[in-house]
Amino acid sequence: MSLAPETTRTRIPLRTRTTDDPAVVADQQADDYGNHVVPLTARVGRWQLTMSFWSLLSALVWLFYGALAASLYGTTDALIAIGVSIVTYSLINSLFTGWARRSGLNSTLLSRRMFGVLGASLTALLIAANTTYYAVFESSTLAVAFQHYTPDWDIRIWYAVVALAMLPLMLGGVQTWMARLNGVLLPLYVVGIAAAVIVAAFRFEHSGEWLSFEGVVPPEARAMPGWLLGTILYMGIYLSMPMTVDFARFARKEDEKFHRRVTFGWVFYAWLYGVNGAAGIFLVRAAVPDEPTAETGVVTAIIATLGVAGLILIAVSQARINSLNYYAASSNWGRLITNITGRRPHRRTLVAYTTVVVFLLMLTDVFAYLQDALTWQGVFLVSWVGVALTHYWLVPEDRKDGPEFRARRLPRVTWGLGVWVVSAALGITLAEASGVPPLLASGATPVALVASVVLYAAAVKLLPAVSRADDPRDEVADPAGTYAECHGCAKSYVVLEMDREPAAGGAAVCDECATAALLPGAGR
Repeated sequence: MSLAPETTRTRIPLRTRTTDDPAVVADQQADDYGNHVVPLTARVGRWQLTMSFWSLLSALVWLFYGALAASLYGTTDALIAIGVSIVTYSLINSLFTGWARRSGLNSTLLSRRMFGVLGASLTALLIAANTTYYAVFESSTLAVAFQHYTPDWDIRIWYAVVALAMLPLMLGGVQTWMARLNGVLLPLYVVGIAAAVIVAAFRFEHSGEWLSFEGVVPPEARAMPGWLLGTILYMGIYLSMPMTVDFARFARKEDEKFHRRVTFGWVFYAWLYGVNGAAGIFLVRAAVPDEPTAETGVVTAIIATLGVAGLILIAVSQARINSLNYYAASSNWGRLITNITGRRPHRRTLVAYTTVVVFLLMLTDVFAYLQDALTWQGVFLVSWVGVALTHYWLVPEDRKDGPEFRARRLPRVTWGLGVWVVSAALGITLAEASGVPPLLASGATPVALVASVVLYAAAVKLLPAVSRADDPRDEVADPAGTYAECHGCAKSYVVLEMDREPAAGGAAVCDECATAALLPGAGR
């Protein structure tokens, strides 16, 4: 870009380098570039990223979802719903994988163009709250499993033991030992689930009847076909989509095809929903066929099948999934705090605080409000996905390298934030209000999705134009491979995220410092 003579004379030159700043590398080993673009040099190998994200595979909640769908609408409809979900999740996350890999942005930074700098904080809040909730759920199931063998103990003792025992395992990140932990535990989980299914097939006389179960909700009482209701149930866990963005930003260019198919694609979801869901249906129908499917039903079925070995299986599954829950929760709580205060707490400190919050929430009996939590979070997540997909298709200039995210070049909030909130509010109202027709009440989640797409398609024209003036990206040949020093923190980050600070005479500023400068009274 050509520059006027007076601009050239007054501009403070960028202080650049072509290698990583050692201070940044050391700083981000724990924080995983939570408020920055992930540079190409910090991208990780395909299996390291796969094993980190595949912590999700072992959550007992996936077995519970399969069992719940089958108990409500029958095994056949549940399996169809699982198949539909595998296809839709795979297609959507394939798109998000490529977008995140190309941009290096996490879900909060990616959302800024759609919702505004401060509006995108809602993305971090949503993911942090949801992953904290799932940590509570998974930890509670482990405590219930332990109490099965100590019925005279107050379960709160096991809540405390589980929370404290898990803490040392929750401190890893994508760049450190998270992948190694889950790589070691994954074979144990696979063998354990396979053993549970095989033993149940021989031990329980009802095991052969699981495929013929028709569900407790009769066809005439369903507002729509059972397989569609089951699919809507699975829409309540769209949390994996923004989390795909958070992990796929660490992918290397040469691994993109692999990650789109395996790590975040159809291989992953065939296992996550297909294998786990079918196992959950089979175990519950075989081991406890006469009991209503409750949140602890999967725990009961596994222990009834394998005994103490089942307890070990549950402990392994919880160590794996909670490593991801705590990582995602602490990372997103950190982004939220930074976005609204300008200060960046250390992620390990946030892990400790998250542990305390998880323990306190376990005391509230998480299973009592499970259904409401799933409904509300599902509606918000579906609306987020609707807005993100619509932006991707209607703003083609943001596809290749990601949308503009730098704090000084975007408004604090946009019309997109209003679309997100209104769509989610509509879905929650349909799901919770009395007097709503059954068809709309049952379809609250897809209604919210459609509303977010339609409303954002109209609102996208109202998004303010992004200024390209005085852009540091135009001052270097390779913005993704060149690092510039920030005048605020004296650390060097890739030029892709750098801007110029008028209040500092046009000096270069990283996005974290630029965000902090927008907040009155905020500091580092």
